Amino acid sequence: MLDLIGFKEEFVSQCRSTLYESGEDDMKVEERKVNKAQRGVLNGVLFRKEGLECAPTFYIEDFYKAYRDGTSITDLSHEAVDTAIRSMGMAGFLARDSFEMLGDPGKLRVRMLNRGRNKEYLKGIPCLELGCGFVFIAEIGSGEYGAVITDALLKEYEMTVDELFDTAISNTAERFPAVLQDLGESVISDPGECRNLLDPETETAPAGAGPAFVLTNSRFFWGAGALFYPGVISRISKLLGDFYVLPSSVHEFILIAVEDQDPQQLADLVRSANRSVVKDSEVLSDDLYICESGRLNRVSFGGVIPECSAHVC
Repeated sequence: MLDLIGFKEEFVSQCRSTLYESGEDDMKVEERKVNKAQRGVLNGVLFRKEGLECAPTFYIEDFYKAYRDGTSITDLSHEAVDTAIRSMGMAGFLARDSFEMLGDPGKLRVRMLNRGRNKEYLKGIPCLELGCGFVFIAEIGSGEYGAVITDALLKEYEMTVDELFDTAISNTAERFPAVLQDLGESVISDPGECRNLLDPETETAPAGAGPAFVLTNSRFFWGAGALFYPGVISRISKLLGDFYVLPSSVHEFILIAVEDQDPQQLADLVRSANRSVVKDSEVLSDDLYICESGRLNRVSFGGVIPECSAHVC
Protein backbone atom coordinates (compact mmCIF):
# COMPACT_ATOMS: atom_id res chain seq x y z
CA MET A 1 0.00 0.00 0.00
CA LEU A 2 1.53 3.32 -1.12
CA ASP A 3 1.54 6.40 1.08
CA LEU A 4 -0.11 9.59 -0.20
CA ILE A 5 3.01 10.95 -1.89
CA GLY A 6 3.84 7.64 -3.58
CA PHE A 7 0.22 7.29 -4.69
CA LYS A 8 0.21 10.81 -6.17
CA GLU A 9 3.33 10.14 -8.23
CA GLU A 10 1.98 6.85 -9.60
CA PHE A 11 -1.52 8.26 -10.21
CA VAL A 12 -0.22 11.27 -12.18
CA SER A 13 2.12 9.03 -14.19
CA GLN A 14 -0.72 6.69 -15.13
CA CYS A 15 -3.00 9.60 -16.03
CA ARG A 16 -0.37 10.84 -18.49
CA SER A 17 0.04 7.35 -19.96
CA THR A 18 -3.75 6.95 -20.29
CA LEU A 19 -4.03 10.30 -22.11
CA TYR A 20 -1.31 9.25 -24.56
CA GLU A 21 -2.94 5.86 -25.19
CA SER A 22 -6.34 7.47 -25.80
CA GLY A 23 -4.93 9.88 -28.41
CA GLU A 24 -5.29 12.91 -26.13
CA ASP A 25 -1.56 13.55 -25.93
CA ASP A 26 -2.18 17.31 -26.43
CA MET A 27 -3.86 17.37 -23.02
CA LYS A 28 -1.43 18.15 -20.21
CA VAL A 29 -1.52 17.11 -16.55
CA GLU A 30 -0.36 19.64 -13.97
CA GLU A 31 0.00 19.42 -10.20
CA ARG A 32 -0.69 22.25 -7.79
CA LYS A 33 -1.85 22.96 -4.27
CA VAL A 34 -5.48 24.08 -4.10
CA ASN A 35 -7.10 25.81 -1.11
CA LYS A 36 -10.67 24.58 -0.66
CA ALA A 37 -13.38 25.78 1.68
CA GLN A 38 -13.90 23.40 4.62
CA ARG A 39 -11.02 21.17 3.46
CA GLY A 40 -7.94 23.36 3.55
CA VAL A 41 -4.99 22.84 1.18
CA LEU A 42 -5.33 19.79 -1.10
CA ASN A 43 -3.14 18.19 -3.78
CA GLY A 44 -4.79 19.20 -7.04
CA VAL A 45 -4.34 17.52 -10.42
CA LEU A 46 -5.36 19.75 -13.36
CA PHE A 47 -6.03 18.68 -16.94
CA ARG A 48 -5.29 21.42 -19.48
CA LYS A 49 -5.70 21.69 -23.23
CA GLU A 50 -4.35 24.55 -25.33
CA GLY A 51 -7.07 26.97 -26.39
CA LEU A 52 -9.51 25.97 -23.63
CA GLU A 53 -10.10 27.93 -20.44
CA CYS A 54 -11.73 24.90 -18.81
CA ALA A 55 -9.24 22.98 -16.65
CA PRO A 56 -10.92 20.10 -14.78
CA THR A 57 -9.33 19.66 -11.35
CA PHE A 58 -9.29 16.54 -9.19
CA TYR A 59 -7.96 16.06 -5.69
CA ILE A 60 -5.46 13.36 -4.84
CA GLU A 61 -6.97 12.95 -1.37
CA ASP A 62 -10.31 11.83 -2.86
CA PHE A 63 -8.71 9.24 -5.14
CA TYR A 64 -6.35 8.10 -2.38
CA LYS A 65 -9.32 7.20 -0.19
CA ALA A 66 -10.76 5.07 -3.01
CA TYR A 67 -7.33 3.46 -3.46
CA ARG A 68 -7.14 2.58 0.24
CA ASP A 69 -10.65 1.11 -0.05
CA GLY A 70 -9.41 -1.27 -2.75
CA THR A 71 -9.74 0.44 -6.16
CA SER A 72 -6.65 0.09 -8.35
CA ILE A 73 -4.61 3.10 -9.44
CA THR A 74 -5.18 2.04 -13.06
CA ASP A 75 -8.96 2.18 -12.67
CA LEU A 76 -8.75 5.51 -10.83
CA SER A 77 -6.55 7.08 -13.51
CA HIS A 78 -8.96 5.94 -16.24
CA GLU A 79 -11.85 7.42 -14.27
CA ALA A 80 -10.08 10.78 -13.92
CA VAL A 81 -9.09 10.95 -17.60
CA ASP A 82 -12.56 9.96 -18.86
CA THR A 83 -14.19 12.58 -16.62
CA ALA A 84 -11.72 15.27 -17.71
CA ILE A 85 -12.32 14.56 -21.42
CA ARG A 86 -16.12 14.72 -20.94
CA SER A 87 -15.81 17.97 -19.00
CA MET A 88 -13.72 19.58 -21.70
CA GLY A 89 -16.32 18.56 -24.25
CA MET A 90 -18.74 20.79 -22.34
CA ALA A 91 -16.22 23.61 -21.96
CA GLY A 92 -17.84 25.93 -24.51
CA PHE A 93 -21.27 25.60 -22.93
CA LEU A 94 -19.93 26.15 -19.41
CA ALA A 95 -17.92 29.19 -20.46
CA ARG A 96 -20.95 30.85 -22.07
CA ASP A 97 -23.13 30.07 -19.08
CA SER A 98 -20.54 31.43 -16.65
CA PHE A 99 -20.10 34.62 -18.68
CA GLU A 100 -23.84 35.23 -18.74
CA MET A 101 -24.11 34.71 -14.98
CA LEU A 102 -21.21 37.05 -14.24
CA GLY A 103 -23.19 40.12 -15.18
CA ASP A 104 -26.44 39.06 -13.47
CA PRO A 105 -26.76 40.22 -9.81
CA GLY A 106 -29.88 38.04 -9.61
CA LYS A 107 -27.59 35.00 -9.56
CA LEU A 108 -25.72 36.18 -6.45
CA ARG A 109 -26.24 34.08 -3.33
CA VAL A 110 -24.59 33.48 0.04
CA ARG A 111 -22.98 30.50 1.71
CA MET A 112 -21.99 30.30 5.39
CA LEU A 113 -18.58 29.15 6.63
CA ASN A 114 -16.77 28.91 9.94
CA ARG A 115 -14.05 31.57 9.82
CA GLY A 116 -11.60 29.63 12.01
CA ARG A 117 -11.81 26.47 9.89
CA ASN A 118 -11.31 28.45 6.65
CA LYS A 119 -8.81 31.14 7.63
CA GLU A 120 -6.45 30.63 4.68
CA TYR A 121 -9.22 30.03 2.16
CA LEU A 122 -10.94 33.31 3.04
CA LYS A 123 -7.95 35.48 2.16
CA GLY A 124 -8.93 37.73 -0.75
CA ILE A 125 -12.64 36.89 -0.40
CA PRO A 126 -15.18 39.49 0.83
CA CYS A 127 -16.92 38.26 4.00
CA LEU A 128 -19.84 39.38 6.09
CA GLU A 129 -19.26 38.76 9.80
CA LEU A 130 -22.26 37.09 11.44
CA GLY A 131 -20.78 36.74 14.92
CA CYS A 132 -19.91 33.56 16.83
CA GLY A 133 -17.16 32.77 14.31
CA PHE A 134 -19.50 32.50 11.30
CA VAL A 135 -19.25 34.46 8.05
CA PHE A 136 -21.21 34.70 4.83
CA ILE A 137 -19.34 34.61 1.53
CA ALA A 138 -21.03 35.45 -1.76
CA GLU A 139 -21.04 33.41 -4.94
CA ILE A 140 -22.52 33.64 -8.40
CA GLY A 141 -24.40 30.45 -9.05
CA SER A 142 -26.97 28.41 -10.88
CA GLY A 143 -28.09 25.05 -9.51
CA GLU A 144 -25.14 23.19 -8.02
CA TYR A 145 -22.61 25.32 -9.91
CA GLY A 146 -21.19 28.29 -8.03
CA ALA A 147 -18.16 30.57 -8.32
CA VAL A 148 -17.05 32.44 -5.20
CA ILE A 149 -16.88 36.24 -5.44
CA THR A 150 -13.31 37.35 -4.74
CA ASP A 151 -12.08 40.88 -4.08
CA ALA A 152 -10.97 41.06 -7.72
CA LEU A 153 -14.29 39.80 -9.08
CA LEU A 154 -16.23 42.25 -6.89
CA LYS A 155 -14.78 45.09 -8.95
CA GLU A 156 -16.56 43.66 -12.01
CA TYR A 157 -19.90 44.33 -10.32
CA GLU A 158 -19.05 47.88 -9.31
CA MET A 159 -20.66 47.18 -5.92
CA THR A 160 -19.61 47.91 -2.38
CA VAL A 161 -19.28 44.95 0.00
CA ASP A 162 -22.52 46.01 1.74
CA GLU A 163 -24.38 46.14 -1.57
CA LEU A 164 -22.99 42.75 -2.54
CA PHE A 165 -24.26 41.04 0.59
CA ASP A 166 -27.57 42.90 0.71
CA THR A 167 -28.28 41.61 -2.80
CA ALA A 168 -26.92 38.09 -2.22
CA ILE A 169 -28.76 37.57 1.10
CA SER A 170 -32.03 38.87 -0.33
CA ASN A 171 -31.72 36.56 -3.36
CA THR A 172 -30.87 33.53 -1.23
CA ALA A 173 -33.67 34.05 1.29
CA GLU A 174 -36.18 34.41 -1.54
CA ARG A 175 -34.98 31.50 -3.70
CA PHE A 176 -34.08 29.09 -0.89
CA PRO A 177 -36.27 30.10 2.08
CA ALA A 178 -35.64 28.85 5.61
CA VAL A 179 -37.23 25.52 6.54
CA LEU A 180 -37.85 24.48 10.17
CA GLN A 181 -39.05 20.92 10.72
CA ASP A 182 -39.67 18.62 13.65
CA LEU A 183 -36.53 16.46 13.80
CA GLY A 184 -38.41 13.24 14.54
CA GLU A 185 -40.79 13.81 11.63
CA SER A 186 -37.92 14.57 9.23
CA VAL A 187 -36.12 11.36 10.23
CA ILE A 188 -39.05 9.00 9.59
CA SER A 189 -40.48 10.84 6.57
CA ASP A 190 -39.20 12.43 3.38
CA PRO A 191 -37.94 15.88 4.51
CA GLY A 192 -39.37 17.38 1.33
CA GLU A 193 -42.85 16.35 2.47
CA CYS A 194 -42.60 17.44 6.13
CA ARG A 195 -44.25 20.53 7.55
CA ASN A 196 -42.28 23.77 7.46
CA LEU A 197 -43.07 25.30 10.86
CA LEU A 198 -42.09 28.75 9.58
CA ASP A 199 -44.82 28.66 6.92
CA PRO A 200 -47.32 29.94 7.78
CA GLU A 201 -45.89 31.98 10.63
CA THR A 202 -47.27 30.89 14.02
CA GLU A 203 -46.74 32.04 17.59
CA THR A 204 -45.98 28.63 19.16
CA ALA A 205 -44.75 25.23 18.00
CA PRO A 206 -47.58 22.78 17.12
CA ALA A 207 -48.72 20.41 19.86
CA GLY A 208 -46.57 17.28 19.93
CA ALA A 209 -43.67 18.87 18.01
CA GLY A 210 -40.12 18.78 19.33
CA PRO A 211 -38.23 18.91 21.54
CA ALA A 212 -35.67 18.92 18.72
CA PHE A 213 -36.01 20.65 15.34
CA VAL A 214 -33.89 20.87 12.20
CA LEU A 215 -33.29 24.18 10.43
CA THR A 216 -32.09 24.25 6.83
CA ASN A 217 -33.15 25.78 3.52
CA SER A 218 -35.59 24.64 0.87
CA ARG A 219 -32.93 22.78 -1.12
CA PHE A 220 -31.50 21.02 2.00
CA PHE A 221 -27.99 21.97 0.86
CA TRP A 222 -25.66 24.49 2.53
CA GLY A 223 -28.72 25.33 4.60
CA ALA A 224 -27.21 26.18 8.01
CA GLY A 225 -26.90 29.81 6.91
CA ALA A 226 -30.70 30.08 6.87
CA LEU A 227 -30.47 30.89 10.60
CA PHE A 228 -29.01 34.24 9.61
CA TYR A 229 -31.62 35.22 7.04
CA PRO A 230 -33.32 38.47 8.07
CA GLY A 231 -35.95 37.84 10.72
CA VAL A 232 -35.45 34.07 11.03
CA ILE A 233 -34.00 34.06 14.56
CA SER A 234 -36.85 36.23 15.85
CA ARG A 235 -39.44 33.98 14.20
CA ILE A 236 -37.93 30.84 15.72
CA SER A 237 -37.72 32.52 19.13
CA LYS A 238 -41.49 33.08 19.00
CA LEU A 239 -41.99 29.37 18.40
CA LEU A 240 -39.43 27.89 20.80
CA GLY A 241 -38.49 30.60 23.27
CA ASP A 242 -34.81 30.35 24.18
CA PHE A 243 -33.07 27.47 22.37
CA TYR A 244 -29.75 25.71 21.94
CA VAL A 245 -28.19 25.60 18.48
CA LEU A 246 -26.25 22.45 17.55
CA PRO A 247 -24.16 22.76 14.35
CA SER A 248 -25.07 19.44 12.75
CA SER A 249 -23.19 20.31 9.52
CA VAL A 250 -22.87 23.08 6.95
CA HIS A 251 -26.26 21.90 5.70
CA GLU A 252 -28.37 22.32 8.84
CA PHE A 253 -28.62 23.24 12.51
CA ILE A 254 -30.39 21.19 15.17
CA LEU A 255 -32.40 23.43 17.51
CA ILE A 256 -33.51 22.32 20.98
CA ALA A 257 -35.54 24.33 23.50
CA VAL A 258 -33.40 25.24 26.52
CA GLU A 259 -35.75 23.85 29.17
CA ASP A 260 -34.54 20.62 30.86
CA GLN A 261 -31.42 20.32 28.66
CA ASP A 262 -27.82 19.69 29.80
CA PRO A 263 -25.54 21.92 27.68
CA GLN A 264 -22.45 19.80 28.40
CA GLN A 265 -24.18 16.70 27.03
CA LEU A 266 -25.28 18.64 23.95
CA ALA A 267 -21.73 19.92 23.35
CA ASP A 268 -20.36 16.38 23.72
CA LEU A 269 -22.96 15.17 21.22
CA VAL A 270 -21.86 17.76 18.64
CA ARG A 271 -18.17 16.88 18.99
CA SER A 272 -18.82 13.14 18.91
CA ALA A 273 -20.95 13.43 15.76
CA ASN A 274 -18.31 15.58 14.04
CA ARG A 275 -15.74 12.84 14.53
CA SER A 276 -17.86 9.80 13.77
CA VAL A 277 -20.74 10.76 11.46
CA VAL A 278 -20.21 14.10 9.72
CA LYS A 279 -17.84 14.28 6.74
CA ASP A 280 -14.80 16.41 7.56
CA SER A 281 -15.61 18.69 4.61
CA GLU A 282 -19.09 19.31 6.07
CA VAL A 283 -18.18 19.97 9.72
CA LEU A 284 -19.37 23.45 10.68
CA SER A 285 -18.23 23.83 14.29
CA ASP A 286 -17.42 21.89 17.46
CA ASP A 287 -19.11 24.52 19.60
CA LEU A 288 -22.57 24.70 21.15
CA TYR A 289 -24.59 27.91 20.79
CA ILE A 290 -27.56 29.37 22.63
CA CYS A 291 -30.17 31.84 21.45
CA GLU A 292 -31.57 33.88 24.35
CA SER A 293 -34.01 36.76 23.82
CA GLY A 294 -33.30 36.63 20.10
CA ARG A 295 -29.50 36.92 20.48
CA LEU A 296 -27.10 34.15 19.48
CA ASN A 297 -24.07 33.41 21.67
CA ARG A 298 -21.48 30.66 21.97
CA VAL A 299 -21.72 28.57 25.14
CA SER A 300 -18.41 28.57 27.00
CA PHE A 301 -19.52 26.95 30.31
CA GLY A 302 -17.97 29.93 32.07
CA GLY A 303 -20.23 32.51 30.50
CA VAL A 304 -21.20 33.22 26.93
CA ILE A 305 -19.06 34.72 24.14
CA PRO A 306 -19.43 36.76 21.90
CA GLU A 307 -22.71 38.31 20.75
CA CYS A 308 -23.96 37.92 17.18
CA SER A 309 -23.65 40.79 14.75
CA ALA A 310 -26.76 42.91 14.44
CA HIS A 311 -26.40 43.22 10.64
CA VAL A 312 -28.39 40.10 9.85
CA CYS A 313 -29.79 38.83 13.14
